[in-house]
Amino acid sequence: MNHAIGGDVVGESERPLGLDVICSRLRRTSPARTYPSGGTPRLTTTGGIDDSPVSPAGLEALRREQIDGVIERLTCDDRELPPPFSKRELYRTATDVGVPVWEPDAKSQVEDRVLDRLDYEWDSASGAFVPTVGDRPVETIERAADTVALALDSDLPQSLSERLDEWYDLHGFDSLDSETVRTTVARQAVLSVLVRATLYEWYCQRGDVSPLSRDPQRDFRRARHRTDDSAFDEFVLDPVAAFADDDALETVLEDRFRLLYSVRPAEDLGSLYESLTPNEARKAALGQFRTPVEISDAMYSWVTNGDATVLDPGMGTGALSVPRHSRWSLSTDPSHVDGIDRSPLSLLMGHVALTLCGQDGEMRSTDFLDLAPEDLESDIDGIVSNPPYTAGDALPPAYKESINARLERSTGLDISARSALYAYFVYHAREFLSEGDRAAFLTPQNYLGNGYGESLKRFLLDEFSIAALVQFDSTGDSIFENAQTTALLTFLEAPSADERDETIRFVRVDEWVNGDVLREAINEGEQGETDWGAINFVRQTDLSESQNWASLFDPCLIDTSALPSLGEFVDVHRGKSTGETDAFCLSQDDVDEYGIPEHHRTRLVRRPKLVSGYDFREIDWAELRDDGEDVWLLDPDEMSTIPDSAHEFAKQVVSETWSPSGTGLNESENTVRYLRDNVFEHNLIGVPTLENRPYWYRPRRQSTPRVLVRDAGRGGFEFVLNETDARNINNFRGFYDVNLGETELKALLAYLNSRVGQRVIGRYTQTRQGGYEKLGITALKSLPVIDPTTLDDRTINELAAAFDDLRRAARSENDRKPVLNRIGERLRRIPEIWIASTSKESPI
Repeated sequence: MNHAIGGDVVGESERPLGLDVICSRLRRTSPARTYPSGGTPRLTTTGGIDDSPVSPAGLEALRREQIDGVIERLTCDDRELPPPFSKRELYRTATDVGVPVWEPDAKSQVEDRVLDRLDYEWDSASGAFVPTVGDRPVETIERAADTVALALDSDLPQSLSERLDEWYDLHGFDSLDSETVRTTVARQAVLSVLVRATLYEWYCQRGDVSPLSRDPQRDFRRARHRTDDSAFDEFVLDPVAAFADDDALETVLEDRFRLLYSVRPAEDLGSLYESLTPNEARKAALGQFRTPVEISDAMYSWVTNGDATVLDPGMGTGALSVPRHSRWSLSTDPSHVDGIDRSPLSLLMGHVALTLCGQDGEMRSTDFLDLAPEDLESDIDGIVSNPPYTAGDALPPAYKESINARLERSTGLDISARSALYAYFVYHAREFLSEGDRAAFLTPQNYLGNGYGESLKRFLLDEFSIAALVQFDSTGDSIFENAQTTALLTFLEAPSADERDETIRFVRVDEWVNGDVLREAINEGEQGETDWGAINFVRQTDLSESQNWASLFDPCLIDTSALPSLGEFVDVHRGKSTGETDAFCLSQDDVDEYGIPEHHRTRLVRRPKLVSGYDFREIDWAELRDDGEDVWLLDPDEMSTIPDSAHEFAKQVVSETWSPSGTGLNESENTVRYLRDNVFEHNLIGVPTLENRPYWYRPRRQSTPRVLVRDAGRGGFEFVLNETDARNINNFRGFYDVNLGETELKALLAYLNSRVGQRVIGRYTQTRQGGYEKLGITALKSLPVIDPTTLDDRTINELAAAFDDLRRAARSENDRKPVLNRIGERLRRIPEIWIASTSKESPI
C-alpha cells in the first residue's frame, strides 16, 4: 500500500508520521550549516522550539540560509548544480534543514525559492525538477566572446588565418574585416568550449577523467587519450577560444551542468546556437534553421521503429535523430544513428546530444551529396532530415553544375538548375533506402508550385509512396522565426511494386498543434476540416508534376479535366515594363507642370490596389486623376532631338549642349524638358530595360487589355472588366484578342471570380510565406475554364447577369455572398464541372 506525503507517492515504510514523531526526528537532525550565535531567530530547528519573538527581517534571513542548505545538500560532490531531483527529495531535504514542509505555505515557499534560485523547472515526463538553459549561458558566452573578438581584430598568425578562411568559406561568412563575423566566430569558439566541457563532465561523473581544471583545453587533450572519443579532437575554433579571458571562460564553464542535466539536450543546444548566431550567418552557405520540437517529434516517430539505423543528413544539433528525452529509453528509439554535417561545430553538438541521451551513433564531417551508401558501416533503415535551405542561386556555380549533372545521371531526370540545395538532398537520399524504408524531410514548400519543382515532384511520384504532406500556416508567420518560408513536412516510404496507388494526406496546419495531434493526422486523420486546419485525401496516381500541389491542402475537390484552357479564348500577356515607373508614370500635376502634350501620353491604370471590385470605368480613372495618382504613361513618338541612349542624353544635359531647335519642335520641348529634369532624378542611365527598346524614353507599346488581373497578392485574384482605354504596366496581367462576345466574356468572368474559379486558380499559383501568391502567364493560359461558346443561352445569360450583379454589389459595398452563391449553384449544373466539397467554412 502506498501513501502520499506532500503530493508524492511513497512506500509502506514511509507512511505519514504524527507531528510529535516528526518534531522528534527534526530535533535529532543536524542543520545544513551552523547559524551565527547571538540569538538569531529560528524556526523549528535543532534543540527544541525557540519561543522568542521573530522579526520579519530575521525570519527572511533564516529562510535564505535554509534555502542555501537545501541547495547545498541537493548538489553535493562539489558540483555547481544539483542533478535532477524529485519532489520527495526536495521535501525531505527541506525537512532535514528545518523547514516545516507539512505546512502548505512553507512547502510551497521552499519549492518556489529553490527553483527560482537554481532556475529549475518541473519535468513531468521524468518526474523531476531539471535545470533550464534559458538566457544565462547566452549572456556568459557573449561576455567571454567579447574578449575573443578583440583579439581577432588584431594580426593573427598566418596558419590560423588560413584555417579561419576555410571556416568562413564553409559557413558562407565574409572575412574578419566584418565586426559581425568576428563576433559570430568568437561566440562559436566559446560555445564549442562549453559543449566539450559538458561532454568532459559526462565522462568525469563516470570516473573516466579527473575534474575539469581552469585549463580546459589541456583537459580535453588528456580526455582524448583516456576516452578515445574523437569529439575532443582539436579544430580551428580551439585556438580562437584560447583568446578568451580566463575568468570570463570560467563563468561559461559553470553552465556545463545545465546542459549535462538537460532532458532535451538537442533542443537546448540548438536554442543556444540559434541565439548566438545571427540569422544571416545561419542562412548563408549552410542554410541552418532549428527544427521545432513538435515537428521533430512527428518526423522521429514516423521513421524510427526500434532496431533500426537512422541517417540524419544535415544533422545540426540532432533535433531529428536524438531520442526524445535524455531520461527515457523507448523501444522505438533507433539502435544506431549516422549523423552527417559539414560543420565540425554542428557535429560536436550532435555528438554530445546523442551521448547525453545514451544513443549509439557515428558522426561524419562530410558533404552528404558526396556520401555513398557503401561508405556507411551498415544499411540505412530510415532518414530524417532538415536539409540546408540554400537557394540554387547562392550555391557556387561549379559545385551546382557538378551535383546537378551527377543527380541527373542517377535519376534520369532533367533537373532544373534553379533547384535549391534541399532538393538535391531528397534526390540523393533515395539511394540509401530499400523497400519499406521510410524518410521524413522538412523543407520549404516552394517547389510545390514552381516550375523548377516539377522534376522533384516527378521524382517523388516515381520513387516513393507519399504518405503525407504537411503545410504549416502559409498565411501567417513562418515556424522558423527568422526564415520567411512556408514549411513543408514530407513523409515518404520506399514502396514495393504494388504500393504505388496510395492515398496521400495533404494536411494543412493553420493553428499550432502538439506532436500527438500531428502524428494522428498524418497516420489516421479523416478527410475534412479540423479545429486546427484541414486534411485532404488525394490518390497518388491522380497527381502530376505540372499541378500546383500547394492548392491540394484545401479539402475541396473540383474535377476540371473536361474543361478547356483559358488560352483557347484569349491571349494573356503581362504589361510592359517601364524600366523606372516613377519616371514614366505621371500624375496630372506632372503633366500640368511641364505641359506635356496629349499625344505624348496614354491613359494608365498603374497599381492593382487602386482597382477595387470587378470593373474599371471612366469615372474610376477620373477619380484617380483627381486624387493625384499616376494616371498617365509617357508615350511620345520618336523625337529626333533626343539621342538614342539615356547615357548620351545625360552627357548632353551635363554639358548643356542640348538645345531644342528647328521648326515644328515646339510641342516636343516640354516633354524633352521633363526628361532632362528627370534623367538624373530617377537614375535612368544604364537601366537595361531602357537600352533594349526602340526608344529609351518611351515604354514599349501595347494595346488596351479587355480584362485586368493582378500578377501577385494575397486573398485571391479578381478579374476586372476594363471599360476604359487605359493601359497597364507589368504588375497586371491582361486579356487581349478576346475571341468571345460581350455576354460570353461576362459569363467567363463570373466563373473566374466565383469560389469555384478561385479554388481552381489556387492550384496554379505559386505560394510564398504570409499567403502571398503569384499567378504566372503560363499558369493563366493553362487555367481550366468553362467554354462559353458551347453553353446554352440561358446559362450564358444567367452567368453574365450574375457578373453584372457581382460588380454592382462590389461598387455599392453590398454583401457579395448571395451573388457568389448564385453563381456557384449555376456552375454546379454545368456537366463539365464536378464539385464535391468537405469545407465547412467556404461552401462552393
